[in-house]
Amino acid sequence: MNTAYRVWDGDGRMYYWNDLGLSLELKGDKWILWHTWGDGSRAIVVESDDKDADLMWGTGLEDKNEKMIYEYDIDMIDNEPMVVAYIDGQWGLKFPNDPTHFEDCIDWGECDIGGNVYQNPELLEGAE
Repeated sequence: MNTAYRVWDGDGRMYYWNDLGLSLELKGDKWILWHTWGDGSRAIVVESDDKDADLMWGTGLEDKNEKMIYEYDIDMIDNEPMVVAYIDGQWGLKFPNDPTHFEDCIDWGECDIGGNVYQNPELLEGAE
């Protein structure tokens, strides 16, 4: 089972599953990202109720540059941005402005991840 995740805090920072001292707590449909200090104390970094915060799961796959692929990454193959999504139990790609189109037959090793929708929204500008 792949447990890689990343969390966007809504304020410009991305946190990853392997960042030192971080742990993710899941409670139903809510989540909390904690930071644990050396003395054992903990502090909330960000949680699902925070404005614009988002939890994204890793796909367990890598792109052509051996970069881990996460939900909401942007694939730039053929200069036509598509967003990584998990729909109906499958990972695939969708056009950002067409929620009805979903490609699930992907050669993930051919993908070229250029960024993600939070840190690189400019990659989606002009997408059809």
